[in-house]
Amino acid sequence: MNIWRFTTRWLLGSQFAARLLGLLNNVLLARLLAPASYGDFTQAMAVAGSLAPLADAGVSAIVTRHIARRPHASAVLGASMGLRMVQGALLWGAAVLGAWWVYDSIQMRAALVLAGGYWAVACVHQLLAAVARARLRAHIETGAIALERTATVLLAAVGAWWLGLPGALLGVLAGGILALVVYLRRLTLPRMRVDWRTWKLLLMSGAPLAVADVCHGVIMRLDILAVGMRYGAQSVGWYGSASTLVWASNLVAGSMALALVPTVALQNRSTEYLSLSVLRWMLVIALLLATLLGGGAGFWINLLYGADYAPASDALRVLAWCLVPASVVAWGNAVLLIRHRTVWVGTVAVGGLACLAFCLWWWLPYGLVGVSYAQLSTQSVMAVWLWWLTRRG
Repeated sequence: MNIWRFTTRWLLGSQFAARLLGLLNNVLLARLLAPASYGDFTQAMAVAGSLAPLADAGVSAIVTRHIARRPHASAVLGASMGLRMVQGALLWGAAVLGAWWVYDSIQMRAALVLAGGYWAVACVHQLLAAVARARLRAHIETGAIALERTATVLLAAVGAWWLGLPGALLGVLAGGILALVVYLRRLTLPRMRVDWRTWKLLLMSGAPLAVADVCHGVIMRLDILAVGMRYGAQSVGWYGSASTLVWASNLVAGSMALALVPTVALQNRSTEYLSLSVLRWMLVIALLLATLLGGGAGFWINLLYGADYAPASDALRVLAWCLVPASVVAWGNAVLLIRHRTVWVGTVAVGGLACLAFCLWWWLPYGLVGVSYAQLSTQSVMAVWLWWLTRRG
């Protein structure tokens, strides 16, 4: 339990830095770019970010569990690093091709290319952060994230003021590269290897988690893309501001769930007592945050984003309550991963994506509030399903 608390404190630190500074960066960009341009920024990051889980292919979670039990598994880690470099390159290539296929605007094409570059770098971050957690050295992740987000706030704001949308994305990419340097300098890593057999085993082991990660990534962004296709960039700016504020507030649930995996894997014992204790804390904090954000939606939107984003208040009143079921989803996925029931993690994610697609088809005509209810319904369905699966033992 003490190991879990120590790891959780550092993960909370890294998540706090990531979410708070990420929110600050988005608030600054929203004020510098105005709703329409900020909507373009949000769309570019959403499109490229939806490809990032596909590039990960579940490998980070598998590596976390494997290295927690075998701290000196250098062969697997070296092969994982080689695989991740290939995955990152493929992600950026997919973003470049997608830019020319999805958009006619030269500005949006350039934005998607830069956003794809950032997410390719972020994929490498994800693997190296998994290594730090597995070795119970989450303080390295905290330092890297703090540097990345601080640099991003400064560089993206200057870039947005000077060059507009392209400058903002260049600043985000530069911050990601700085964090990568920190990971490489502070982690003791084996040499990257090309090992087709290990790559195949990693991809096969991570396949259910890859499906889950892709579906979760799309679930977090499909509502934004749907708003853009139906209502345009300005509405994306409004809805994206509310969505960013909500998910930036979800730091506790994610940190506690992440800490479960390496800790229980290291100790190789039952998760029952620890996991239920974690869930209680997650739900208490989620209820407090949901009440705070939902009850003061108009105040928070006006304070952070300004009067131009006032239509986001109605969406925030609904989206805030996503924090409660989202906490159960994060907890349930972590418990199933520890129990090696990764097929169910992927199954629930596929079902959640299908649920969101149906709800958006039904509620999208009702505006931003309808889209918010679609996201809330999806998170609630997934939470109930995962709770039932974890109770089955």
